[in-house]
Order: sequence, then structure tokens, then C-alpha cells
Amino acid sequence: MNKTNSSSNTSNIFKKIKRQLSKGSYPIANSEGEDSLLKKSADLGTHETPYYSPNQTNILFLSKRGMSRAPLAREIMRHLLHLSDHFGSIRPSARGISDAYDFCPFDKRMIQSAQKFGYELNGNSRRVNMAELSSANLIVPLDRESEEYTKTRNFYIHGAVRPIGQFLNPGQSPYIADPFERDELWDIKARYDEIIKSVEFGCGKMLRSLPCLIS
Repeated sequence: MNKTNSSSNTSNIFKKIKRQLSKGSYPIANSEGEDSLLKKSADLGTHETPYYSPNQTNILFLSKRGMSRAPLAREIMRHLLHLSDHFGSIRPSARGISDAYDFCPFDKRMIQSAQKFGYELNGNSRRVNMAELSSANLIVPLDRESEEYTKTRNFYIHGAVRPIGQFLNPGQSPYIADPFERDELWDIKARYDEIIKSVEFGCGKMLRSLPCLIS
């Protein structure tokens, strides 16, 4: 292939990638063809970059399923970072710890409730892998199950682990309530609103503590 054709093909590839970026998806940096790159980017869902940048601090939110609380925390932290001095230098991500929920769609009730607070959740849950645990500078378990999960995998973890309870009000439950575990008499709408407010509070306090957490 001559240089002219090569340059033209490269230009076309980047045009396609830019179209994906405008939709909120990101290319995967590997040796596969352009169609595979774009397909995998779309499959991962919006707001989730599939690679870690060495120039960014990585915050990993963990929850049991990765279908509601972890992606909510990631999106809230994204909003907070966008308005802070840390914008561009910190990347939040979200994962679940259970194989049973890998690639399950996000919780529809959480999607609808989050929209009222100005947060957009799109995509599928993803089970965390050991490379992601190892690459994270800060891991934030949101429930008891994910906290126990980190304790049994210390060998892979090189960053700090700070359960969300460290950023919630004293006397409050040290974990974010599980939206799927509730009494039949509870108001479901109020339950989800309470979860969102708790995550907002925790992420806000966490942001103020970031210089100490990631130093």
C-alpha cells in the first residue's frame, strides 16, 4: 500500500472513532481491526473507558452486582470531578464482584431515579478482574460483600481501600443500602432517592479528602 492510501485509511479510522467518542464510547487500545475496536467500545456502554491511563489516578467503586450502586457512585463522582480542580486527572470506574451479574443491564429503577437527580446511567454491569484491582489507586467498596471481597484479594491490590462508610455520617450504616433487599412495605421510590442522596454525600466528602487518600 502506498503512503497516500495508508494516510487515507488512517484518516477514515479516526473519523469513525471520533463519531463513537461523540456518542460517549471509547476505543480500546489493542492490535485488533477498526471494526472490532468500535464494536467493543459500544458494547461496554457509555461513561466507561476500557483502559487505565498511567497519567490518571484511578478510583474503583465496587458493589455486589455492579448494576446500581457502583455505576451510580461513578457517575456522581464524574459530575463532582468535572466541577473540581481534579478534572482530567482522576478517572472513576465501577464494577461488580459477582459472576452471576456480569453484563446484566443496569437497574432500571436506579436509571429512572438517577435521571431525576441529573445523572445518566447507561450500560451493563461488569465483573471486576484482578488487573483492574491491581491498577486502581483507590478502591471504594459500597457494601459488605465488596469490602470482604477486597480483604481476600490483598495480593492483587496495590492502592488504598477505603469503604464508603468512612465518608458517611457517624451513626449511619457503614454501607450503601442494597436496593434489591427491602421490606415489602417500604416506599420503593423513597428507597432509591435515599440511596442516591447517601452516595452523593459520601462522594462529596471523598472528593474533599482526595489529596490525603491518593498521596
